[in-house]
Amino acid sequence: MSHIHDQAMHYIYQQVLESLLGHMTQPQRASLQLLIQRLLVTSGGPEYIGDFKLLVVQGADNRSARLLAILRAAQLSIALRAPLTFQLEVRVVGLPATGRALLEQHQRCFDTLFLHDDPRVHLQMVAAGRVVPFDRQPRACEPWALARDAMLLFGHLIDSRPEALLGSRMHLELAAAVGLTGEDQPCADALVTAMPVGKRRRYLAWARRGLRLAGDTGQLTATPCLASLAERLRQLHGLAGLPVGEPEMPSHEPLAQAPMRLLAIDDLLPQLLSEGALDRMMDQPFAPSQDAMPLAAYLDPLAVAQLQELRARCLAPARPREPLRLVGQRASGSAQRPQPARLTQVHGVDQAQLICMLYGPFAEQGRGLEHFLQCRHPDMLVALPYLHRALQGKSCPDAVKNWLVNTSGLSLRHLRVVYAGHLQHVTRRLLAALARRDVHLRLLPRPVDREASS
Repeated sequence: MSHIHDQAMHYIYQQVLESLLGHMTQPQRASLQLLIQRLLVTSGGPEYIGDFKLLVVQGADNRSARLLAILRAAQLSIALRAPLTFQLEVRVVGLPATGRALLEQHQRCFDTLFLHDDPRVHLQMVAAGRVVPFDRQPRACEPWALARDAMLLFGHLIDSRPEALLGSRMHLELAAAVGLTGEDQPCADALVTAMPVGKRRRYLAWARRGLRLAGDTGQLTATPCLASLAERLRQLHGLAGLPVGEPEMPSHEPLAQAPMRLLAIDDLLPQLLSEGALDRMMDQPFAPSQDAMPLAAYLDPLAVAQLQELRARCLAPARPREPLRLVGQRASGSAQRPQPARLTQVHGVDQAQLICMLYGPFAEQGRGLEHFLQCRHPDMLVALPYLHRALQGKSCPDAVKNWLVNTSGLSLRHLRVVYAGHLQHVTRRLLAALARRDVHLRLLPRPVDREASS
């Protein structure tokens, strides 16, 4: 029975390969052969290709789907000529979580390429800070509590502008997701990327500066071990995530296992990932990505748009209690139910907590607290002295404490850190550096005072 099953699977894989090749252009097929040669050389030769494990980080865009299809074609082409082929580790990443709709789209993409039943393919996803087997159903533990608290703290303490809040911090989130590995399995041999060399150098320079600001004394060469770099950036992400207490950057120690290399195919990118018949085979599972945003494959563009719209409404002159609705939400009088805000779904915060973060009322000993109450919660103005007492750690009614926690989404311990502004010097420097770069890692202008602009 096993022999019959193997024959049937071999026939299915051959059909998948023929379909992939049939939907490629002549330049794409030529580039595929160059990619196969590059994989054989990187693995050490045909005799070692069976032990070679390639990691690809799967984003929610058509370019990621095309890249996966090309890698699948290379895997099956090698298997047709040799007894063994490389292993493919596909890691689905959403920042900080992946919604049901995107998981369904990934599922359709994987089904088209017949990945689920192939022992040479390992389908994974990052959920709640762990790498788990891919599942089209979102994990009940999502969204990540730490990611939510990190975003809120960063917005209250440093900068709530969408381009800063969802800017270079997202690179740390992505590095943390790439650096996650199971305890019982070694890291992949190589990470495949189509990122152009100029952007890779910019990313490496940004990572080097961030690690230096955090006190990491380890050397970062032009071609580092990616597993080591991802682990150090994951530690940096933890340091920048919840800046409470006295965190220290762990000393850098080289990994005992073989280093994970970088397999760059940006020179093959125009031919391999150009639009064409391959999209029709994949049924174009994803909406066109925003080319202007490098992390569009991992960030929900509607969530970003909602945050930008909400911030613009917060900065505009507003009458007390004037409702602030996110993009895509209908008026309360509409016959249809309002569309849930994508940002609140992904990050696990409600709209009131986002508005509170965008006003930033607790920083600098609550300098903007009275203005915030006047604009959004005028009925709490009578409790202003008690709010200050709670933020100072003094005794006050429990109702006041509960209001602070529910309105901000943060614990009293975190709120008192924001109020007092007590941050370790290293942490403050690191957070300030993160706030100055957008998702392109380009320099942002200095933020405008939130209360003055309101």
